[in-house]
Amino acid sequence: MRSRLGASAIGFALVVAVVAGCSSTTAGSTSAVQDAATAGSSGAPAASAAAAPSCADGGACQIGDVGPGGGIVFYVASKPFTETGAACASNCSYLEAQPTDLSPAAWCTGPGAAPKYMVDAPGTAIGTGYTNTNSMIGTYMNPPANICTGGAGNEAAATWGGTSDWFLPAVAELFALLSAPTSVTGISAENSYWSSTFGKAAQNSTACALMVVTVNANENCPSPVQPSMINGVFSVRPVRAF
Repeated sequence: MRSRLGASAIGFALVVAVVAGCSSTTAGSTSAVQDAATAGSSGAPAASAAAAPSCADGGACQIGDVGPGGGIVFYVASKPFTETGAACASNCSYLEAQPTDLSPAAWCTGPGAAPKYMVDAPGTAIGTGYTNTNSMIGTYMNPPANICTGGAGNEAAATWGGTSDWFLPAVAELFALLSAPTSVTGISAENSYWSSTFGKAAQNSTACALMVVTVNANENCPSPVQPSMINGVFSVRPVRAF
């Protein structure tokens, strides 16, 4: 009898031990799984960063990219510049050009084209084309009579691609455009292009037009390149700053 009771007690003890062991193992396993899951969520590689925005969507731009206005980027500034009157104001970094030429045009038609009139568009540097163009078309009237009611500036300032801040480039901006690879800009090396820069005060009714072969020598106008009479018909390529 004692032997049976002893055996029963031993058996019972073993069952209790096994049950206790299983319970401990299950708890341990659960904890281990939870720890692994926690470690996995915190230690796993982060999800891939969202792709950087394109030039057209406000990201960094390179020459040849499509800009936010739908044009081709042809100038990347080493530091921000001011394009007075443009949306980017004093924080402009790029210039883009429409991908095709507009119809060839005279620089100016209307009151500003009258002999001895001076259109107030003297800017030559990058950042002055927008002001020049708006002076040409009468947005900045000084004096009111000396404006162009038609011609290259009016064509360039027309809304294109839903954007209304296009302009005729100043001579340095045109130089940058004509210096960019023609395979990128679509510029014709055989054509002369109007800038928005009016000629020297001593040479009334003249403005600066350049072509690719000219910019390879010198960007300046009117010297050594003689400015062209504003009733001459040359190519027009609008640009915008952003």
